[in-house]
Amino acid sequence: MKFEDSRIRILVDTPLNKSGEFVLYWMTAQRRATWNPALQHAADLAEMLNRPLLVVEPFSSDYSFASDRLVTFVVQGMLDNRKSFEELGIRYIPWVETHRERGAGLLSRIASKSCVVVIDDFPCGHPRFVLERAQKILDTRLHAVDGCGVIPMSWTDKAPPLAHTFRRVVQRRILDVILDGPKENPLESRSNVLSISDNQYESLMESLDFEGTPLEWLWRVAEGGITGREALNPLPIDHDVFPVSNCRGGSVEANRLLEIFINKKVAHYSDGRNNPSNCTTSRLSPWLHFGHISALEVVHRVLQKYQWDPSMSSEKVSGSRHGWWGLDEAPESFLDQIITWRDLGFHFAYHRPDYASFESIPEWAQMTLINHANDPRPSYSFQELEDAETHDEIWNAAQRELKETGVIHNYLRMLWGKRILEWAPDPVTASKWMVDLNDRWALDGRDPNSYTGIFWVLGRHDRAWGPERPVFGKVRFMSSANTARKLDLSGYLSQFGSDTSDRIEG
Repeated sequence: MKFEDSRIRILVDTPLNKSGEFVLYWMTAQRRATWNPALQHAADLAEMLNRPLLVVEPFSSDYSFASDRLVTFVVQGMLDNRKSFEELGIRYIPWVETHRERGAGLLSRIASKSCVVVIDDFPCGHPRFVLERAQKILDTRLHAVDGCGVIPMSWTDKAPPLAHTFRRVVQRRILDVILDGPKENPLESRSNVLSISDNQYESLMESLDFEGTPLEWLWRVAEGGITGREALNPLPIDHDVFPVSNCRGGSVEANRLLEIFINKKVAHYSDGRNNPSNCTTSRLSPWLHFGHISALEVVHRVLQKYQWDPSMSSEKVSGSRHGWWGLDEAPESFLDQIITWRDLGFHFAYHRPDYASFESIPEWAQMTLINHANDPRPSYSFQELEDAETHDEIWNAAQRELKETGVIHNYLRMLWGKRILEWAPDPVTASKWMVDLNDRWALDGRDPNSYTGIFWVLGRHDRAWGPERPVFGKVRFMSSANTARKLDLSGYLSQFGSDTSDRIEG
């Protein structure tokens, strides 16, 4: 099987509509013009059929946990995409549902005039809902394409239980991806074939009775501040989750951050990534989540930085975290995070529809946590946690970081979850609270990688630990006191701490 074929699923297996006017790419998850397997497949089909390509990037008001924060971030990405596709000569429509039900039947209407529909394959959240809905309502041939991570989700036949297990898959198959992967510029040198003329486009829009989202409105939202809030106010979304002022969505910002990481941070990744006061992580997770940048591109750039070639890799498939690439510890540590650990979440969610539930953790973890469910524990309400009103200054700082910036530092996210497990009434409630807090406030929430982090707290992709402890049982224990001893938190606490948090406990 060719590499690109391993990323494609045919969800509606009807014949290609040879009388269709175009090939439709319904862009729901991989919101970019480069390193995009779905866009590449749609362009290949359009070229084969001698039809133009139409790209529609929608955002519905019923998007899971839709808020001012999420809409602003996505719209900023839409403006980048508009410029990219315009330069490529490809017809692109950014569309935001500004009034509920305005999008009812929209996909069906556009699809009825297409030869075939291509949609992003994404294993959770709203993109998954849209995919499953499209599969039920469309009569037009429907292809779902996996552009989520590095290793195609079809290359595993079940949810990987451990990172070590999945790392062996990576080491066996990664060269196939690197040597025969998606194109960097899937539309290069073929815009003349794929373009829709102005007259054809106007006729199409009129026949569909399709009202696009005004560019002026998109610009206002992207600007943020008071202007953005006024533009977003009519939308039926969560207006209490405000945009992050110094964090702009889109491929331009994603590539700027990647340049900084490649040139200044990656060499220090292994010894600096756990330092929240001077963090050497890429900080790309929000842009990866919304598909503004591809994990494949990030991997390519790191390998390019270190002049890696396949001859440097080990022939032995050991599942070891270090040594296989033949590189220094720093880039190998990062590659393990961006490939092994990130892809692990996508493969798990792909095979386990219960990916965001307590029942998804290993049996040993369920049993030990349930056995300790009635242990005495400090108690906080969900609202107290959401408002960062606990006795623990480190935890409060992490929660404030989440609310203010849309992310939590990688190491402190683990502590954040461990303490919620300790303070919630029971482990099942703890898992729900973590998901709800993360999905509402995190730019990179509603994502398999987020759920990996949350449910690792409860024992997923981990082993039993001793000694057995109250509340935690055999699940790995973390405490704020130990974290304070390990890490220099002075800069972090000065930024996100509060005078009302007066001590560190546990």
